[in-house]
Amino acid sequence: MFCAFKQFASISLRLKFHGWTGVFLLGCLAASPLQAVDEAAATPSATTPEWYSETRYLYFDIAVRVTYYPANTDLTRRVWEYLEGADDVFNDFKSTSEISHINQRNAAGDVLLSPALEEAFAKSFFAYEKSEGMFDITCAPLRHLWRKGRATNTVPTPEAIAAVRQTCGMNLVTLHTNRLTLSKPGIQFDFGGMDKGMFVDHAVEILKAGHVQNALVQVGGETCAFGLSEKKRPYRIAIQHPLDHTNTWCVVKDPGQGFSASTSGNYEQPLVINGQTYYHIFNVKTGMPANTAVLSVSVVFPGTGKNWLADCMTKPGVLLGPEKLFSILKDQGGEALFLLLEDGKIREVKSPGWKRFE
Repeated sequence: MFCAFKQFASISLRLKFHGWTGVFLLGCLAASPLQAVDEAAATPSATTPEWYSETRYLYFDIAVRVTYYPANTDLTRRVWEYLEGADDVFNDFKSTSEISHINQRNAAGDVLLSPALEEAFAKSFFAYEKSEGMFDITCAPLRHLWRKGRATNTVPTPEAIAAVRQTCGMNLVTLHTNRLTLSKPGIQFDFGGMDKGMFVDHAVEILKAGHVQNALVQVGGETCAFGLSEKKRPYRIAIQHPLDHTNTWCVVKDPGQGFSASTSGNYEQPLVINGQTYYHIFNVKTGMPANTAVLSVSVVFPGTGKNWLADCMTKPGVLLGPEKLFSILKDQGGEALFLLLEDGKIREVKSPGWKRFE
């Protein structure tokens, strides 16, 4: 089961957050684990009057980019209203958010969910089951413990980890459509492993419903694109070199029907405690960090609407390893790329169908 600090990749610069590394578009201004290739920002101008492009910094300074064609003022407003409003539901660093209210209750019993949280919990249970229990959003207490360890420069003791694990585990929670039952006090949730993917999916849904022909949406490290870029070429993204942030490792291209992509790795915001580097993704069953030899895991799905699943699967992928993740993704139609550190060198391991994105 995974838990991770929240960290997000930016298109135009590399920002420091609390956990995930992600996708970035080559040809955009910046370096993040995934970058867009050959694509200048499609800022409206006299020569491109029908393209819309804007980057805003939401959710405590996460870069959120929306680029699409043809531009529509009302559509733009609706997309940003959704993206800005999501913060009031999912951001557990915001004390007034819906998820923070649930985390603060510290009591067993039932909780009513908004439609947005109902969807998120349902998808989280799906990912939990598909990932052999390695995707687990009840990891917030474990995340807090290791953050405290980083702040005090002290590795959590086995006793402290065991105590925290008593309130971690999806088996302690039951979902009844829009009602959630917590079996004991102290259960807390962290949607950092899938919420940004959901945001991308819903923004794309709004754009498609508005008859948009070409678009790219990126929320931190989660990216979806379909159609053609402003340069009338299929979108491509580059996966950043995990040990050299000035270079890319490889390029992933749109296979023809768009793509949903995500990357997680430890090379942006590792936990450093008493001089030792630890992964920011944790196994909730043990309370311990993942193996730092897994430099990154990238997951790509053809088409749109699966950014949430790509987002979910990268994190347990770090814990499960290539063989198990490839098997899980085969059933879901996705592909993955692992970058592993072995004897000081990077070894890449690709799922059998990864080549369709090359």
